[in-house]
Amino acid sequence: MNDLIAKLKDGNEAAFKEVMAMYKKPIYNYLSMLLGDRQIAEELTQDTFVKVYFKAHTLKTDHPQACKAWIYSIATNQARSEFRKKRLKKVFSISELNEHQVSYTPHFEGKLLFEQLLALVPEKWRVPLIMKEINNFSFEEISLILNKPIGTVKSLVFRGKANLKKQYLDPQGAPHV
Repeated sequence: MNDLIAKLKDGNEAAFKEVMAMYKKPIYNYLSMLLGDRQIAEELTQDTFVKVYFKAHTLKTDHPQACKAWIYSIATNQARSEFRKKRLKKVFSISELNEHQVSYTPHFEGKLLFEQLLALVPEKWRVPLIMKEINNFSFEEISLILNKPIGTVKSLVFRGKANLKKQYLDPQGAPHV
């Protein structure tokens, strides 16, 4: 893996394709969950890898975890730029979907509700929450990606969970159905 990263830094196209094959789907899934929009997630995934290709020489280490953190940092920054550009607050509506789409997706309404609620969590908490709970990153990895102390990352994840729970419960404390 260290050799692969060294080749990537040297501009080797085969190494880039291999790194892209390893990380394209996880980055897309991360951005899709973060943004709530698959089309924008696809565009930002492509933009992320364009930056990876052209900025690989700036990577300061050949350590695989640092490379992964660097790629996720680029993706996170792409998402933040998108948030700033559009002040993205997309809330999904079941009326936007046809019966065919719903019939092939198990637990569709639960997933839809989760995505709606997640969209309401402020970005500063949503990013580390998704990294921890959906992408299964360790607090150390999130700390490296977001360039924040581990204690801060733990606090952000905790607050994100608390906010998500608050969003899930209506004012009377009864869960959504």
